[in-house]
Amino acid sequence: MEKSTQEELPLLSERHTPRAVNHEQTLTTNARRNRRPYAYRGAIIAFLFFVWWSMILIPKLIGPPPKDVVENDQLDWDQIPPSERLEWHDCYEKLKCARLTVPMDYNRPLNASKDNPKVHIAVVLVPGVHVGKEKASTSPLLLNPGGPGGSGVFIAVYMGRQIQAVVGTDQDVIGFDPRGIGATTPRADCFSHPPTDPGGEEDYVQGQYHRMLWYGAGSAIGVVNSSSVALKKTDERARAAAKLCEKKALLDGDDSIFRHLSTPTVATDMLSIVDAWDEWTATLESDSSNSKTAKNADNSLSTKGKLVYWGFSYGTLLGATFAAMFPDRVGRVALDGVVDADHYVAPVWSGSLQDTDATYTSFFRYCYEAGEKCAFYRKGDTIPEIQKRFKNIMDDIKENPITLIDPNANMPLVVSYSDIRRVIFSTLYAPTTTYPGVAMIMDFIYRGNLDILARIFTLSPMLELKPFCGPSPPAYFYPNEAQSAIMCSDKRYPLNETLPNLENIYLEMANLSSFADVWMTLMVGCDAWAIKAIDPPMRWDDAPPKKPAQIQTSFPLLFISNTADPVTPLYAGVKMAQKFKDAGLVEQYSEGHCSLTAVSRCTIGNIRAYFREGKVPPPPVKGPEGRELVDGKWVKCVADEWPWHPFEAGAWLEASGESDEGMIEAMEGAVGMKEFYKHVDLFGERASAPVNLDMAELLLRQ
Repeated sequence: MEKSTQEELPLLSERHTPRAVNHEQTLTTNARRNRRPYAYRGAIIAFLFFVWWSMILIPKLIGPPPKDVVENDQLDWDQIPPSERLEWHDCYEKLKCARLTVPMDYNRPLNASKDNPKVHIAVVLVPGVHVGKEKASTSPLLLNPGGPGGSGVFIAVYMGRQIQAVVGTDQDVIGFDPRGIGATTPRADCFSHPPTDPGGEEDYVQGQYHRMLWYGAGSAIGVVNSSSVALKKTDERARAAAKLCEKKALLDGDDSIFRHLSTPTVATDMLSIVDAWDEWTATLESDSSNSKTAKNADNSLSTKGKLVYWGFSYGTLLGATFAAMFPDRVGRVALDGVVDADHYVAPVWSGSLQDTDATYTSFFRYCYEAGEKCAFYRKGDTIPEIQKRFKNIMDDIKENPITLIDPNANMPLVVSYSDIRRVIFSTLYAPTTTYPGVAMIMDFIYRGNLDILARIFTLSPMLELKPFCGPSPPAYFYPNEAQSAIMCSDKRYPLNETLPNLENIYLEMANLSSFADVWMTLMVGCDAWAIKAIDPPMRWDDAPPKKPAQIQTSFPLLFISNTADPVTPLYAGVKMAQKFKDAGLVEQYSEGHCSLTAVSRCTIGNIRAYFREGKVPPPPVKGPEGRELVDGKWVKCVADEWPWHPFEAGAWLEASGESDEGMIEAMEGAVGMKEFYKHVDLFGERASAPVNLDMAELLLRQ
């Protein structure tokens, strides 16, 4: 293992433009706070009414592959025969697909009885470029986009080549749909039930119709503090949905997929994929020592038989869980946008909002710095004046919601204060690309330009009747309840609170962030969840003296955090890194969720060196009490772009003098990853926001 070196960075205040939050100031401010489509064009129904606990990826970009790809390959996952080995089939033009059969319950292995329940994992391989006798990487790079509930298949299909550009084009990349999700079967679908006749298949079309009706009926409730009854109604709906899922789970008893969705079980699935890969590569007529890592003279760098992995958001929890369960099977594990595992397994995941307001207020600073490039800026504005005008608009919408006519559906539409709050919260995930659109939308609202607003705030085409009349797409095109099932199964202490207690939880959360209203609306979804996972949740939050010493892994982990992340704060990256011996930490000086929200040569260089050369940044060292993050010691990387200052390859090349062709290609890959990932809906926050950000971006370009 090699330690990476990093040039000493100047203090933020000494840089040309401060790119990050002052954590000391943020903590002081928080202490003073008062309590307070799918692209399957032939069947639009496939992406009907996504809600926070359904599929995590927004329509249009994260759904099934483009129509031409599907038509060319006639892809139907159900026609790929499942196998206990990796048996590859051509798919998505130049990719390979397989369905790997694993035990539903690892306590009841497949070889014990043919009747033991099974899970068929959908796996897609993005082959690397191999030369000579080399036919495969020693270990594939497994991906998880987050969620929980994100489709690794689609992230590999859409982003696999860009990821290869970052880590090396010779690296094989694997995306898989975790159990209960996407093309992996059985699916975690609470709304689709079998007909009354024995042996009949689930009617997922009718289930989707019922799902649409159910979530449509609750869309007008708003965030939990939008009215005196909003929290009560939100909780009642969560309890009703939990009953529906429990009824579905009872149909199969202990063999129900709902009892086998927990993160530790998915971590074991990843081990099964690693073992199946080794079994498959052993059959290839090539030297098994065929990857860049395996060729290194230092055998400690070999990833043979070990997990190589890049996980984002919830994917960091999955990766950390794997490392804790199978520490001797860690090859390379990079965790980007780090979830605090201690908080995640708690009844309500509240500590994640520590840097949300810092991310939000950065909008006003960046708009001020951009001047007339920012549509919301007025000549002579100060930062407080921009912020006050923004607040005045929001206060007016609270009292006078916006009424529009959808130009496509010819339907009336009311845009409420809660809708705008959800929109703003969703844009905090990728400020570099979304803040210009936010400025334009708020400017249109300020000017009363309703014709243009009606093109941005639209009813979803999934609510149209026509799609129900055509051929139905496969079941895996539809949303399901995997996200809530996984999150609720992972809790050590199930959430089942009275309304007064929920109100108190919200008030405590509001001390952390003004966006507690949006986050609490999502978090209350686990209230009264009664389905108990067969495998117990991880004991992440054990207190001393039960808390174990640092976990020693066969190769150190790499943690990556932004300075101001709206849902996975920097402190979580530091805290999680310190749970694992010699784990390194990279802090990227930018706002947004995961490092992909902004391009950084420094960050990409560290990630690339970690995967290709086994170079690990030094472990993080906290600063003194009260200044743990401000004076902490770890690798800190400046971003090469920020809002209204996008990365431009030509200008960057001229300014940097970069001559490493591999790094130039990696930067191009990072740009592609950022453009794709800005549309990812990691916790369902975008799903309930009736705004077409793509249209806003198009109008901005025009």
